[in-house]
Amino acid sequence: MFIRNDTNASYVRVFHASPDAPPVDIYINNNLVFKSLAFGNFTEYMPLSMGNYKIEVYPEGEKGKYILMQNVQIPEKQVVTVAAVGFLNDLQLVSYMESNPNNLPVDMSRLRLINLSPDAPEVDAYIDSNLAFTDVGFLDATEYLELSSGNYDLRINIAQNDEELLRLEPDLKSQKVYTVYMLGDASNLTAIQSLDGSTYVRY
Repeated sequence: MFIRNDTNASYVRVFHASPDAPPVDIYINNNLVFKSLAFGNFTEYMPLSMGNYKIEVYPEGEKGKYILMQNVQIPEKQVVTVAAVGFLNDLQLVSYMESNPNNLPVDMSRLRLINLSPDAPEVDAYIDSNLAFTDVGFLDATEYLELSSGNYDLRINIAQNDEELLRLEPDLKSQKVYTVYMLGDASNLTAIQSLDGSTYVRY
């Protein structure tokens, strides 16, 4: 199913990527929009017009002292993941634009890596033993890599000494766009494969 968007609105979701933050409620311009968002989870995408938005993050069910308040600029006609990143005492919101698959041939996919682990070292990533991404530090997003659709072995290593940190087996479907997010603190790392909403939005 494709969403045909003939307006200037963007589609935006929020991602809880802070390893020591509790489940949270998200307010946008003083309105409760997303509830009970836990670490490692995404909200649904919602349409937002281009502009500047006040986003407040509160502990789940509490509207006392916010954990974070930050203004976020939403661009025109984009699909965006806004990630809450860092440890609880240094939380911030970082926006990541998603690639549009309009020009992806059949049986091809796109994949990128985003490092959201606040204290992990820079990493390299290998896809089927081939070096794909190098020196990916905290908050870094790689360029999208175009790959034949199918199953892959993704290995994430410490860039400095090539020690393996994580292994994942992404399954890439035809004409779809994916991001692998590296999460957690250095002692408890994980990685998840997410289908980018841009796969379904057409401008």
